[in-house]
Amino acid sequence: MNFQNPTSEQNRERRFPPLILVPTRFELRAIKSGVEKCGIPADFECIGVGPGAVWRWAESRKSMGAANSPPARTVILAGLAGALDPTFTVATVRSAEMIIGAGADFCRPSPSYSPPLRSKHTTVIASVDNVCADQVSKKILRDQSGAGMVDMESAAFASLATKRGWNWGVFRAVSDDSATDIPPWIASLVRVDGSLDVISLATSVLAHPSRIARLTAIGASARHALRELCLDLTAILSKCDRPQRTLIFGGTFDPPHRRHAQMVAQAANFLGCNRVIILPAGQSPLREGNASASIEHRLAMATLAFSEVPGVVIDPREMNRSGESFTVDTLREIARESGAISQDLVLLIGADQALQFDRWKEWREIDHALATIAIVPRPPLSARQLAAQLDEKFSRLGEDGERWEKAVLPFESVDLSATEIRSRLRSGQNIGDLVSPAVEAWIRQYGLYA
Repeated sequence: MNFQNPTSEQNRERRFPPLILVPTRFELRAIKSGVEKCGIPADFECIGVGPGAVWRWAESRKSMGAANSPPARTVILAGLAGALDPTFTVATVRSAEMIIGAGADFCRPSPSYSPPLRSKHTTVIASVDNVCADQVSKKILRDQSGAGMVDMESAAFASLATKRGWNWGVFRAVSDDSATDIPPWIASLVRVDGSLDVISLATSVLAHPSRIARLTAIGASARHALRELCLDLTAILSKCDRPQRTLIFGGTFDPPHRRHAQMVAQAANFLGCNRVIILPAGQSPLREGNASASIEHRLAMATLAFSEVPGVVIDPREMNRSGESFTVDTLREIARESGAISQDLVLLIGADQALQFDRWKEWREIDHALATIAIVPRPPLSARQLAAQLDEKFSRLGEDGERWEKAVLPFESVDLSATEIRSRLRSGQNIGDLVSPAVEAWIRQYGLYA
């Protein structure tokens, strides 16, 4: 159901473009210019040099919203790095396959991180507390960590990005290879905020005029590396420029049927959704009676049932609410948190829910402003029969009946009766054809529904 709605422009303003973080202002100017020339919208921030700079930036920017970006936003740390792998020449570009916090002594135990966002060419990046710029230090770090590159910000950024739930990655270009020594006086020219210390630069070259040639050569290598880095960044950002489309599916899951996970995966693939939110219900205002299993058991079974669905997140927010839980409130929260518009959120519902959708709280708000509706046919109606009934029903209500007709997915009509599962369990019958092995094991272990 692809349609425009009266509030789409207001909602669109909430969408966040990719955010690119860089350690120095020199890198910022080059990367921003290269990305903008390709016409890719993005926000840019200079965060400063070193692991402490990442956390200072995160704290200082909270009031302005950059560091407080919503979960699922694309956030990339980009810039120059030293090569540890002898095969990496100047301007070699790699995204992080794994980030290892190596510490000040290059071997302190620290958590490792695996970024969700990567390019075709990857490497392990060692993130250290102090500058590692001479051949001896690079070799030691390479031997101890097995990393291909070294920087000072990746581990702190990875920790922050993981906590915030960003869609994040680290992209680095080699400015100095493993056989190159970068003298300490060059590193001292950059302040911790990423700006150039002009006074130190002038003092250094006046006292040692021969350093001008070295600075010129390093600057040329850095600019070449950053140009190559921009090519990789624009390639990955062109894919990330499309907003993430999310399939939202709720239910009591008391217990979850085997077909639930199959149907959700099929719908996500058919509708082009790269993220799936499963919402185990709390207290539904339209469901008669109470769930047979506790909230804790239903949450656990849902986690097991949908574990193999790509991009799945089990969201317990409706279970955590006191009293009745309404879908309109949940959709508003998700839209606010992710910056999504209605075309980015697909609400998957069954035939029975669709036929009584006009009983839902603020159902027109859901339909017109918050989400795209997708409907799965269930017995006794086929997809064609369900579509005809929805067309007739919503036309009577003054809505676009044809649009509701087209919202029915062209899937086989399959029964998803949890009632049958519970009935079989109570009579001691087999349920292996109705639930996954993991869910059945959980039910048997805790004696549910018996």
